[in-house]
Amino acid sequence: MELLQLRYFFESARSENFARTAERYSVPTSSVSAAVKRLEQELGCKLFDRTSNRITLNQNGRRLLRSLGTVFEELEQAVTDLSAKETEDTQIRILVRALRGSINRTIIRYRALYPTVRFQTVYDFYATDYSSYDLIIDEQNDRYPDLERFELCRLRVRILAAENSPLHDRPLTLSQLRKQPFVTMGEQSNMHKLLIKNCLKAGFSPNIVLETNDAQCYLTAIREGVGIGPVREYSHFNGAERRYLNVTDFDEHQTFFCYYKRQNITPPLQEFINFLKNISF
Repeated sequence: MELLQLRYFFESARSENFARTAERYSVPTSSVSAAVKRLEQELGCKLFDRTSNRITLNQNGRRLLRSLGTVFEELEQAVTDLSAKETEDTQIRILVRALRGSINRTIIRYRALYPTVRFQTVYDFYATDYSSYDLIIDEQNDRYPDLERFELCRLRVRILAAENSPLHDRPLTLSQLRKQPFVTMGEQSNMHKLLIKNCLKAGFSPNIVLETNDAQCYLTAIREGVGIGPVREYSHFNGAERRYLNVTDFDEHQTFFCYYKRQNITPPLQEFINFLKNISF
């Protein structure tokens, strides 16, 4: 007994018409009729009374129809539930509090290999409820005591200036930059906090002329000479693309981690974690 035989019988029993069933499944009417006959042979009883012009469901057929109605309803619900579970499992939700550009590039690379995996990234420095996220990307800190973690990278932070800035090609101290305009990321960002900390340590508050949460806007403003600002020294940028100031007393590094809850790991999430562990930032 095959599922397709039961499907053919079920549809034919409801309409008492083999032709309509054949049309629905895009098969010849003879295939439906033959499948139902094989089912009758296996059950050892007739399910339809046949005449030259039509078929009529008999008592046996009605009993089977009632039973299959419940069976197929449960089967369809199970398929729906499994499909929903699969969709849920293949969505990875990430709270990104650092390395925004690198994480975006990583997701693009990963989806080229695994196009069925969906991602949701959220850039929120104010969230305190982390239960809805599969991963959190952030600098090393003690915000996530209940989560496990692994190191993504350790990057040097340097002061970036426009290509034609007169500040280039000579050693400087941070205090010598006290009159310079600064560009910064949002006040809750790690980079903003690092800038404020170092400037206060050097004895001044930075003259911030532009604050933005958009990384591209931030870099463009620096390159266009709006102000100077701290940036991370990534491996995929070279000196021709970014000219850093030689600030001798600004020696900062940031270590970044991926935080997660082990009991929440699904197979797709584990694959992505393995991918993160094996790429270079």
